Amino acid sequence: MSARRTLSLTATALLATTLLCTSVARAVDPGSQPIGCDEATQPHVLTASAHLDPSCDYRRGIEIVASNVTLDCQGAHVVADPSLPGNQRQRGIYIHAPQSTSLQNITVRNCHVEGFLNNYHVEHEGFRDYTVDDEYDNAFANIVIEDGTSLDSRGVGIFVNGYVTGVTLRRLHVEGAGSTGIYLEHGSKDNVVEDSTIINNGFGENGPSGQTFDFAGISFWFWGTGREGLAIDGSRFNLVRNNTFSGNADGGIFLYKNCGEFVSSKPQRWWHRRYGADGNTIEGNTFTGGNNGVWIGSRMGENTLPMECSDPAYLTDGVNRIVLDYARDNVVRGNAFHDVQYAIRVEDDRSQLRDNVIDGSDPSQVAILVGTRFRTPALGLPVDGTIISGNQTSITGNQNPYRWVHGHSGTTFTDNRSAGRVVGFCEGVEPRRNVLIFVLAFVPYDPANPPTGGPPSFPPPAPLPPCPASCDGGAMVTKASVVVRKLATPPGDDSLAFRGDVVFPQPFAPALDPVATGVQIVLADASGARPLDVLVPPGAYSAATRSGWKVSPDGRRWRYLNRNASAPGAITSVSLQDLSAKTPGLVRFTVKGMRGTYAIDQARLPLRALFVADPPTAETGQCGVAAFAPSACRGDGGAVVCR
Repeated sequence: MSARRTLSLTATALLATTLLCTSVARAVDPGSQPIGCDEATQPHVLTASAHLDPSCDYRRGIEIVASNVTLDCQGAHVVADPSLPGNQRQRGIYIHAPQSTSLQNITVRNCHVEGFLNNYHVEHEGFRDYTVDDEYDNAFANIVIEDGTSLDSRGVGIFVNGYVTGVTLRRLHVEGAGSTGIYLEHGSKDNVVEDSTIINNGFGENGPSGQTFDFAGISFWFWGTGREGLAIDGSRFNLVRNNTFSGNADGGIFLYKNCGEFVSSKPQRWWHRRYGADGNTIEGNTFTGGNNGVWIGSRMGENTLPMECSDPAYLTDGVNRIVLDYARDNVVRGNAFHDVQYAIRVEDDRSQLRDNVIDGSDPSQVAILVGTRFRTPALGLPVDGTIISGNQTSITGNQNPYRWVHGHSGTTFTDNRSAGRVVGFCEGVEPRRNVLIFVLAFVPYDPANPPTGGPPSFPPPAPLPPCPASCDGGAMVTKASVVVRKLATPPGDDSLAFRGDVVFPQPFAPALDPVATGVQIVLADASGARPLDVLVPPGAYSAATRSGWKVSPDGRRWRYLNRNASAPGAITSVSLQDLSAKTPGLVRFTVKGMRGTYAIDQARLPLRALFVADPPTAETGQCGVAAFAPSACRGDGGAVVCR
């Protein structure tokens, strides 16, 4: 048993003890009938309130089939009897009714449930046959499961099934589920998951220890990703708040729509799914570790080839079968993410990502990643309408953790910070994708010689490349001049002079501080090619390295010097003056380079130059653009002068 598992079981035992003490101290509801230890091996069907004896284990499931019922386990354990056949160990506590019946005002509290296929299950029976006209007839309301635990279910820990409404799951500890910890099934809506701990789930179904699957008459052995802590599968308008997610096999919360899987091979399980995972609010939760925190549209770019989806594919090429996923209008706000590889991933439209706090220790970690790999090029539909606002990150070695891939449209990106500074939104790197949905790797299966060991190891993600320098919100440089000489001689002796004045927004926010940020210098030609794009690095001047920044006693003048042959971009000197006392926001700069190689194509004049004091993207407006007219640039083969 691993140390993590030992610790988590200890935590579970402490929680169970706490629940027991709490329940013993609190009286059961008036009129509640006892179910004693002499009945602990019998199944029970409740139509009225009941309570259990905390001193014994109940070995069969308990069903609730009527409204206005409270089941208070008082800390008792409801544990599946492993000697019973599997069909008698399906559900620990089962709340259900036919479509003709509405269940309301049901409370299940203080129960420790363990070892069933689903430890808790709420179901409106016959939901696979509901039509769009009757799917919410006799809706459920005020179904509360609270102050309990779900441990080591063989499948999903807590299952809220199709078209179920009005369920609140609160103050629960869900651990060790073979599949997803909590599952909100298609068509369910208006449910709440709050103040709960959802940890170490999902290692059984499609898990990393490996298992077989059959496709096209051939058996394969595969190693999988496992499942997530909370699945929101075509479930809408739910509230997920103040929960803790940690150690779940593939991540924290996934929002997606089931594609109508196994329509041919398992027709008894197939049903028409009409809705996406839309309009959910995820707020105030804490996510620790793992590959994914919140993944919106988690199946949009996944290869569902072996799943026999009834949804039509928009891309098939013999290797991939890709269907549209649906998870729109979701809000992710005020959550905390700690050391998650991809804190928030967005692959469908109109998400709002606000005021989340994200920290990490690996420069490859990404705070927010927007974009999807197939829908954009195949259908011309990039992820649209994302609002990213007020998020704060601190990821070691990654100043720019907000990224997009494969394009995006209609994005609002405002006041997002990294290490306390306002930063931008730039292109990232496509994350490593599975060869098939849930499948890390697979090989042909030989029963006489099954694979041994765990899944193949993959190299860790590489640190993100820096964002390209830009100055979309900056001002025009006045008195601008760019002079590049010695272009006709062999490379390595070119010189550069770039100077000008620019007005930054006042007051400076943040304060000008090239010692902390460095500056970025860009020269671009008329085609957009960049003969020079260099970060003049931060850092105070060091006599030992003969490089760095000096600042005047009044804090209004800075000068960078680098006397080394390996100076970045061959930039040997940069001066920066704050002239706000003369003109509010006025900054004067001079850049000099020597012994450089500035491969300017003089057929592609004029030049365009950027001076970025808040690199690389200057969301603060602390940058300047020197744009020269064709008549203002001339080249004679040996030099280019733009004024």
